[in-house]
Formats: sequence, structure tokens, C-alpha cells
Amino acid sequence: MISKLMIIWGVCLGFLIKSNAQDTIVFSLQLAEDFGVEHNYNIKNTQLEIEKAQKKVWETIAIGLPQVKADGQFQNMIDIPTSVVDATLFNPLAPPGTLMEFQMGQQYNMSGTITANQLIFDGSYIVGLQFSKFYKKIAQTNADKTTAEIKVLIREAYYNVLVAHKNVDLMDSILVSTKEMWEQTKIFYNNGFVLKEKVDQMELTYNRIVQQKKSAAYQLSIAKNLLKLQMGYELSKEIVLTENLDEVLNGVLTSNPALKTLNLDDNYNYKLQSQQMELDKYALKNEKAKYLPSVGAFMTHSQNAFRGEFDFFDGDKSWYPTTVIGIGVSIPITSSGQKIMKVKQAEIKIEQDYNNLLQTEQALKFQDYQLKTSFTNAYETMLLEKKNVALAQSIYKNSLQRKNEGVIDALKVTQVQTQLLQAEGAYINAIMQVLKYKIELDKLHNK
Repeated sequence: MISKLMIIWGVCLGFLIKSNAQDTIVFSLQLAEDFGVEHNYNIKNTQLEIEKAQKKVWETIAIGLPQVKADGQFQNMIDIPTSVVDATLFNPLAPPGTLMEFQMGQQYNMSGTITANQLIFDGSYIVGLQFSKFYKKIAQTNADKTTAEIKVLIREAYYNVLVAHKNVDLMDSILVSTKEMWEQTKIFYNNGFVLKEKVDQMELTYNRIVQQKKSAAYQLSIAKNLLKLQMGYELSKEIVLTENLDEVLNGVLTSNPALKTLNLDDNYNYKLQSQQMELDKYALKNEKAKYLPSVGAFMTHSQNAFRGEFDFFDGDKSWYPTTVIGIGVSIPITSSGQKIMKVKQAEIKIEQDYNNLLQTEQALKFQDYQLKTSFTNAYETMLLEKKNVALAQSIYKNSLQRKNEGVIDALKVTQVQTQLLQAEGAYINAIMQVLKYKIELDKLHNK
């Protein structure tokens, strides 16, 4: 009986572990970025924008295809129109000035018409067709830009989680040693070796470290939720990261972003600025196309019936057809200078776009130089702060040893501990600066 219960309990426990494992997904940085590309809502919207652009292409193509429509009309003539003419038209013997009145038409009229139009030539349509395909290209560029930006946001959030983890680990180690010193100080007090003031001072120090640890834990929780938000990951589920801060920093050193060459064609801001100029070139083509004639063909067929009674569906009664086929031509002759002024304005806009493109190029090159310089300075600062942490840790360990030997008291150790916390804080800030400039360079270089 006991063995059966153990088996059942084991199965249930295994099921619970499996269920919890299913709610927790382990992510490397690359997997986190891939997950975000698939699930982020902004990226989903840009993909829909590409699909919408494709529909726009087909909408524009359809303008040049046959357009057919059908119309129907029924009329009930409550008062049939009366015509008045000179009576001598029908009776030459009628006295001059005599009028004759008569009603023309039937009370009920019904007609059905089918009209077909076909565009033969229109310059604006040709330009519009070219532009619609280019519009899809712009939509793709915007989608790629959004994807790259989301990856950068995920990368930044991922790094923030790793930094927050390191901060929590630091608080844990400091908290353990502080609690040990507090317990030892209480023992010394109970044995009459130290004053109550020193015990209170150690308790105050311990409480502050506890609060700092809580704050670090809160920051870690916020950082994780921000990462989930950027990834499109459900906030209620747990998330585990496979990489640690040391691995990331080693990767930064291996692929130093300050050594990479800026390629303007890889930068999405530069791409979009170039496409804006190309877009305005299409606008210029369209203005010039308005000088060309427009040609279209049409055909209209209608069936009409006129009845004194509502018997339109009587097979013995006649319907009267009318069919028209033709070609329409519209030739612009003069617009009193309006068209030429629109062409000139479009040409000026292209010159402005070219100037903006050059300005963007210079701004990106300056940004590249500035970020590389800032990254190099931040990296050197981080290495210095790392050495300072090692020194502060050595001083702290020596202080603990000297305290255990009775050379110094716990209050002196807490002062050294504060120095260690400050060094660790400066090191973490330096790390954040390095990662900040790395992310900005990644974004600039589209990495």
C-alpha cells in the first residue's frame, strides 16, 4: 500500500515539475531576439503594413483594367409631362394662335444599363503603377527598421536584467557577512566585551543592507518584466536567461563595436532619407505626366421599356435596346502656368531632399565618431572600476580577517564595507555605460 502511494506521489510530483517547466522558457540573447521578432506587436503591425502595400499595388493595377458597372431604374410618372404646340402643325386649317395640348410618354418606364470603360493610355496611371511598387519597398524598409529597433530594445532589456542580477548577488554576499558580524557583536555584548551602542550600530547597518537588497530585487523584477514586454512574452510566466554579465562583457571585448566601419547603406535612417528623395522623383514624374493626353474606350448598352400598365415582365411586350461604343480623348492645352509651377516645385523638393541626405550622412558620421569615442572611454573606465572593486574586496577581506583576530572592531569593517559597496556601484554604472554605447553603435551599424 505504501509503495503504491509513493508511486502515485512520484507521478504527481513529476507532473507538477513538468507543468512548471512548461511555464518557464530559457533564453539566450539570440533566442530572446528571435522570440521578440516573432511575437512583438509592433513587428506584427509592420508585417501587416507590407501586406497592405501589396494590396495597394493590386488596387493601382486594377485602375487600368476594364471597369464594368450595371445600373437599373424604374419610374412611375404620377403626372405625365404635357407638351403644347401650335395647332397648325397638325391642322393647317386651324385658326392662327390656336394651341394643341397632348401628353407624351407612358406612366411606367424601366431601364437597365451596362457600362464598360477601359483605360488605354494615361501618364499618371503609369507613374502611379511604378510608385505603388515602390511604396511596397518603403513598407519593407520600415518593417526592417522596426525589427532592428525591437532587437535593440530586447538587447538593452536583456543586459539590464543581467546587471540587476549582478547587483542582487552583490547585496546577497554583503548581507551574509553583515549578518555574521551583527551576530558576533551581539555575542560580544552578551559577554560584556562591547557596548550596546555598537550592537545597535551593526543592526542599523544590517537593516540598510536588507533594504538595499529588497530594492535590488525590485529592480530585477522590473527589468525582467520590461524584457518580457519587449519580447511579447506573457508577463505572468517566469523567464530564465542563460547568459551572464561576464560572458556579455567578454563578447563585447571580442567584437569591439568601436572597430567596425560605418556603412551608410546599412543605416535605416539613411535608407529612408534616400527613399524619400526617390519618392519625390515619382511626384515629379507625375507632374510631368499631366502634360500628356489621356485616352479611354467605353461601351454602353441599355434596354428600355415604356408601359401604360405595370407589365414589364410580359414576354409579348417589347424592350428597346440602345448600344453606344466610343473612344474619349482628353488633351491638356493650357493651365496658365499652373502645371509648370508644380513641376518647378517638385524639382526644388528633390534638391531639398538631396541636401537633407548629405546632412544625414554627415550627422551619422559624426554620431559614429562620437559613439566610438564614448564607448572607448567608457570601456577604459569600466576596466579601472573593475580594478577598484578588486582592491576594495581585498581590503574588505583583510578587514574581516583583522576583525576576527581582534585588531579592529565591526564598525571599522562596516566603513570598509561601505567603500566596497561604492566601488561595486561605480563598477556597475561603468558597465551600464559600456553596454549603452555598444547598443547605440549596434543600432547605428544595424547589427
